[in-house]
Amino acid sequence: MFPFVNIALQKVPLKGSFAASELAKVVSFQPFQDWVQVFSEQQKTRQNEMNVDSIDVQSIDYFGSEKIGFVKFKANVAFKETGKSAPGIVFMRGGAVSMMIILRAKDEQDKIILTLQPRVPVPHLSFPELPAGMLDGSGNFAGTAAKEIKEETGIEIKEDELIDMTQLAYGDKWKGVYPSAGGSDEFLRLFVCIKHMEKDEINKLEGKLTGLRDQGESITLKLVPFKDAWKLSPDAKLLSSLALYHSLGDKIC
Repeated sequence: MFPFVNIALQKVPLKGSFAASELAKVVSFQPFQDWVQVFSEQQKTRQNEMNVDSIDVQSIDYFGSEKIGFVKFKANVAFKETGKSAPGIVFMRGGAVSMMIILRAKDEQDKIILTLQPRVPVPHLSFPELPAGMLDGSGNFAGTAAKEIKEETGIEIKEDELIDMTQLAYGDKWKGVYPSAGGSDEFLRLFVCIKHMEKDEINKLEGKLTGLRDQGESITLKLVPFKDAWKLSPDAKLLSSLALYHSLGDKIC
């Protein structure tokens, strides 16, 4: 017996070659619940213009033995008026936070901290990017960001030192920046922190080994000049953060 989810006025079956208990875990997966809620709101706003026939779960990846990390599914969705299908393949992973830490020392150029670590999907064994981490479902974006900064850089930053640029830019209209809306639900909350430090303290961070080794993280820190950061890394989190930082201007400084 397949479980059902309610999307607006439709009762939609959740199918797949998994035990009912596993499909029930998908229904309880916070990113999936968020997706169903927003889809329902969109349907109501648009007079239920789409028909959702079923949701076919294709794969489930776990963090450990119980906690779901990623889900891939296909939502069989079509426009009621024309009968034409809409693209419905989803790689579901939920939201994440990203932190652009600007290091500022007297009479020195501002620098940004990048992390170097293996990113097999790209694939690259030392990919330069901003510190980042997945959200835990608590809704405490700043708290998650501060925790990730500590884990990935070793720097202690208080929550009130972090500025949520996505909140400043979009308010509650959007959850964050969407790097791949055609295939994933992932959204990014982009934070910035301007950290005043002594030059010697900043220099000590270059090449520092960090990350949670017991969780398989192997991270090396790299400092790059703020003005050149855009051409030294192809990281979408970094490029989006730089765009918001420059656009928001006085709201940050």
